[in-house]
Amino acid sequence: MQFNRSLRLAALSFLLAGPAHAISYEVWVSDQTNSQGISRENPNGTHGGFLRVFDGEDLDSDDKPRHRALDTAWLWPTALANTGSHVVRIHGMTPSPNHNYLAVSFVASGHLGLVDARKRRAVALFRTTATKNGDLDGAGNAIDGSTKSGQQNHLTLWSPDGKYLLISNQNGKLLERVNLSWDKEGNITKAVFDAAASLDLVGGNGRIVTQPVSDRSFRIGSVSGTVADGQSPLTPAGEHKQNAQTRPNNAAVCSGIAGDNHTALITLAGGGLFVVDYTSTPMQIVAEYDKNTISAAGCGATESGGFTWLNAGVFKANVASFALYRLPTEWPSAPEFNPPNSPAPEVVYQDQDHAQTIPPSNVIQGNNRDAHGFGFTLNRTYLHQFDRVKNNVEVFHVGTGERNTYYLTTIDGQEPNGQNESNACTTTPGASYDPTDPSKRNPSGIAVYNDPSPDLFDLSPHGNRFYVALRGPNPLSITHAAAGSCPGLGIVELDATGGGKHGVLTRVIPLEWFDYSGATNISDPHAAVVRIK
Repeated sequence: MQFNRSLRLAALSFLLAGPAHAISYEVWVSDQTNSQGISRENPNGTHGGFLRVFDGEDLDSDDKPRHRALDTAWLWPTALANTGSHVVRIHGMTPSPNHNYLAVSFVASGHLGLVDARKRRAVALFRTTATKNGDLDGAGNAIDGSTKSGQQNHLTLWSPDGKYLLISNQNGKLLERVNLSWDKEGNITKAVFDAAASLDLVGGNGRIVTQPVSDRSFRIGSVSGTVADGQSPLTPAGEHKQNAQTRPNNAAVCSGIAGDNHTALITLAGGGLFVVDYTSTPMQIVAEYDKNTISAAGCGATESGGFTWLNAGVFKANVASFALYRLPTEWPSAPEFNPPNSPAPEVVYQDQDHAQTIPPSNVIQGNNRDAHGFGFTLNRTYLHQFDRVKNNVEVFHVGTGERNTYYLTTIDGQEPNGQNESNACTTTPGASYDPTDPSKRNPSGIAVYNDPSPDLFDLSPHGNRFYVALRGPNPLSITHAAAGSCPGLGIVELDATGGGKHGVLTRVIPLEWFDYSGATNISDPHAAVVRIK
């Protein structure tokens, strides 16, 4: 996962100083499918999901590596009793700076789980704040009569020093924080959900529906304070946090850490961006951008070459969304702040159809786009931006901005531009689409027999490949962009002579989990992360 790639540089630099074979690692894949509650009434299940763990040595040497599947319902068996809900739809994972732990995000139920990756056991579980999420009045306040509520955890990010976990509470439209304490051996001794630190990205009265909770069966986890209702609907610069003209939907999509070690970039579903000082209590906005300056729904932000890189991806069906920006690495500390849209971002690349509504006929022809998740090569020279819809990868030289493209697939059997196509993705067992019937195409418009639909990915510690989660034919999120034909772990080999300028999808390790009928593969991998042992 590419939101905070710099967290691992110190560890990797030490490991890479030795021989390559000394690097011991594993790859974790989050599978969103429901592992529990599969029945005639609920053929696709009701809750749970899998953390699938591959050993790096097996991936390097075995064409059919085995993996261990950790059922999240078994890791957190008391979630319903102690937090009011089972864990539902595991979305993303991020490793701690020392790689001993993983923060696991559940986008449907709003949980944050902590896993000791060394021991394969859960050590804490929290459920985020629920808010009223309806329309706003003229003053930016939530309308009291609104009954719609939101409570999610789309992504949780570690601060570089390991002191904080930042939660993008997407439908709650909050940024929330967990404070961490460590012992000298690199073990977490306390994880405290600091409710007083929560930042309401909308503001107004009557927003808070429920307070965050901790599963009391885990001794290191607790909640401190309460999330304040009635937070200001205005930014420090005096602008409305959310309104139709500037930021119409402040659902927090993803976050990325800037290079100054005290600010995070929070991307917004309706467009725009907040830069937040996450060390202040409550957390505070120190820079803001509107939808006309930063496009919607980015999910990728990290530092390289003296810049913070940020993308913009798809949020609505039939809207092409592919842009890449560069921003500073240094931002004000609260209570200081920048004027709106300052400093101006540099637009590194923007597709010709970016932010345009794409008619269905053109979607079928492959004009739609979705930039989602990016990563750098080991030497930090090239940035690889994957496209969930078009199944290609745009590669940018960090210094010169030079762009080239490679493909993870052929398109309807045709060779697109003759550049590094792959047929590694083929029909998966139980796929619900008929590749021989042109009318049965997934929403991206690509025939499903070779539609890898890449999602979040990570770089191997050797720097020779990307490990990427490939979505399934029955995606549980972003269905208009993420349906794919080969759910599994994809391996993209990077060229050795070009310094990582090109890649080829050489292998797909299929993942399977079937519905009640036993005929439909409902596996839906969403993220792949590398953990150094």
